[in-house]
Amino acid sequence: MARIPRRHVPHLTGATTLVTALALTMGPVAPAAGAPVPGGAGSDPTPASTPADTTPSPTPTSDRSGTAPPSTAPSTPTPTSDSSPSPTSGTTSDGTPGTTTPSGTDRGGAAASAALEQQQEAVDDVTAELDAKKQDIPDELAPSVDRLTDALVAVSDPRTPPQQRDGTVRSAQRVAAALDAIADPATPGAVRAQLTGLVRQVASALDAASRPGTPTEDARLRTLVVARTTSVLRLVADQDAPPDVTSDLVDTAHHLLSPRQGAAATADPSAPPSASSGAAAHESAESLHEATAVETASDPNTSDGRRKELAESAHQAGSSPPGDPGAKEKRDRMERDVKKAVQDQGLPDEPLGKAAELCTNSVFEAVPDATLAEDLRHLVPAAWDSEGVRDFWKSEEAANDTLDVYAQLRNEKIAESALAIRRMIPGLADSLPADELYHSLGLHARDCLRAAVLLDSEAGVESGNWLSAAQEV
Repeated sequence: MARIPRRHVPHLTGATTLVTALALTMGPVAPAAGAPVPGGAGSDPTPASTPADTTPSPTPTSDRSGTAPPSTAPSTPTPTSDSSPSPTSGTTSDGTPGTTTPSGTDRGGAAASAALEQQQEAVDDVTAELDAKKQDIPDELAPSVDRLTDALVAVSDPRTPPQQRDGTVRSAQRVAAALDAIADPATPGAVRAQLTGLVRQVASALDAASRPGTPTEDARLRTLVVARTTSVLRLVADQDAPPDVTSDLVDTAHHLLSPRQGAAATADPSAPPSASSGAAAHESAESLHEATAVETASDPNTSDGRRKELAESAHQAGSSPPGDPGAKEKRDRMERDVKKAVQDQGLPDEPLGKAAELCTNSVFEAVPDATLAEDLRHLVPAAWDSEGVRDFWKSEEAANDTLDVYAQLRNEKIAESALAIRRMIPGLADSLPADELYHSLGLHARDCLRAAVLLDSEAGVESGNWLSAAQEV
């Protein structure tokens, strides 16, 4: 039953320099002002006893809280031949070799158009919400709100990768909720000051990421880092953590949101291009992992003890000066703390289709599209492969054994295809091995491990080394 990954792909290879700015999955629905939008890969899981974050990722699918999909969601597609139960590699449950099934069919059409329309509705709604809140906030914040709405207008450009648009919307929704706390007279002055500083930085970071000419991968990664970091806004506003824990997380958020020249700006100009590219990829990975630690620590279901550990280790890792000989040890500790906090929550109780959808969307967020294009090349339609995928956007559960996958091609077309889960999950496991899963995906690593367990038990198909990692939880 063992499925041997084709290769071990280093995390975030192919990421370019974070010169100015980094996106989330899922097309949104139009939320009412202040209302949550059904969550996707980057959404906050519903807590067992604590109210969930009211600003999850905009997606047209349901989240773990049971929120129903919007009426405008694309109709369930008829699975293509790619939904065949035959695995692509490894062995079946009876020990016979797995067979290869045909690639999916590029369908495009109404479902893709509807997903984009939902996403634009969410952009319009949060823009209107921010504009309405300007009259209740301090005048000093008005320029930041204007900058954030400018970023929303910028990502409405059809050429913007849908993931970047989703990430900008999610961050803006969380800012809108933070503005309510800032405007509330009962909010302590120290909390208001923390929120005000963070809102300013979020607006500046998203504005930088949305500027014309920003390399696509830079914008994607920067928007993703910002979106994960904004999870701390709810924690600060609700005053759910001791002041020292909040202070550590806010300091780390300031570090992640601050404008930085990026690795290329500080690299030796005489170094070969490959050296600068490698340094940029390394910096990108570090920023993403710190943001994942902030997001995990800010989650309502993370215990007080784990939150304190994560706040301390993330702050130490993020504040390490260049050349710090102990930097690696600090980052290793932070990554261990993320893993422990995620494992504490156990595997979610969800069916294979939903686990695969949430897993796919979180991997699409965190792994560079160039890596995904290589690892999923044998799965996607021939038209996608020949045209080239610019942005692996999101997936939706079409059936318990099939995902409807959306992507933006290099000709700017949004295409869709039904792909078999038993082929998709092992392909993703090649792109993101288990030892990188926790600090790349955070809490959504649980969805991938759940999918791996169910795929093994229900179909006899193993997904790289995800199954062995799931057995440790």
